[in-house]
Amino acid sequence: MKYIIRNAAGPCLFVTAVLTGIIWVVQALRFVDEIINYDMSFGAFALITVLLLPQLLPVTMPIGVFCGMLYAYWRLSTDSELVVMRAAGLSRVSLARPGLILGGAAAILVASMTFYFMPAANSTMRDTRFAWKYIYSTIVLREGAFTALKDRLTIYVRERRPGGELYGLLIHDDRNPGRAVTMMAEKGTLLRAETGPEIILLNGNRQERNLSTGEVSLLYFDRYNVEIDSFAAGVPVRRQKIEERDIAELFSVGADDVGDELDKYRAEGHRRIALPLLTVAFALIAIATVLSGEFDRRGSWRRLTLGCICAGMLQGAVLGLLQAANTEPLMIGLLYLLLAGSIGFALFLIRAGAGMKQVPQNAPEGAA
Repeated sequence: MKYIIRNAAGPCLFVTAVLTGIIWVVQALRFVDEIINYDMSFGAFALITVLLLPQLLPVTMPIGVFCGMLYAYWRLSTDSELVVMRAAGLSRVSLARPGLILGGAAAILVASMTFYFMPAANSTMRDTRFAWKYIYSTIVLREGAFTALKDRLTIYVRERRPGGELYGLLIHDDRNPGRAVTMMAEKGTLLRAETGPEIILLNGNRQERNLSTGEVSLLYFDRYNVEIDSFAAGVPVRRQKIEERDIAELFSVGADDVGDELDKYRAEGHRRIALPLLTVAFALIAIATVLSGEFDRRGSWRRLTLGCICAGMLQGAVLGLLQAANTEPLMIGLLYLLLAGSIGFALFLIRAGAGMKQVPQNAPEGAA
């Protein structure tokens, strides 16, 4: 049993790691713009990208378990190791038990991700992105362009350099009723403060015009501090999304709390339950593909092809039913029926003698 587990664990981990790595790189590239636009630190970027893993593993691990299990059992079959084990008296159920244990362990890991780690990681990631975008950000200032903030503050920057250094600044401020202020400076520096981003102007002037009297005052300065209140009503309140709620919240909320999105909350909760079951189903399909037929190499590619097609169809059906469950709750019943049927049928094929040709009782001794 340990020998089969060792042979199957390596391919499962390898395929899962490769799939997760590819998707992780693609997803991480989406945050490059935030590093540039919001001056996000490398530590914050690294934290966000690491928090992607609990979201990716529940999707990639079932596929990795299927591919790794299929490869491991098929290699044991082609090397005639399964034939030797059968000759030693091991039944098909005994040969399938190590793969089922490994698949069960993978399902428990997927369940821990979907039930706890995934919503916790989603919440932490969105908190980090929200903080850098609305609190710690040095705002988005494009070189050679006028940047309007809340239609009351307009900033022009001729050149922007690393470290928040700005050159050739022009700021027009209409935030105070009855007054229009225009500031020009040779250079400036963007800083982060607890109340939001600030800009320090160096070597410039400040012109203020009273809109009611038309009087204009002019002030030359060596240093002037301007608070960049990007959000006049304060920092926006971040709403918690469905992906951030744990499974208990998804099933405990009522229509009064979420309104028309109640079906979506229920569908998300059942999705988190379905993914561990899908992992077990994939493991059993891979094992049944190898063990359900005779131990020969003739026609073996047909079973491989059929097993891959069945796994692909199951994956597509599960995703389709979950998507449909967002608007039609009856699809949830079909989802569990499909998963239970797949697991049960795979166990039926793995049972002793499934797929084996029966030898007639009056056959010669050599035929047996």
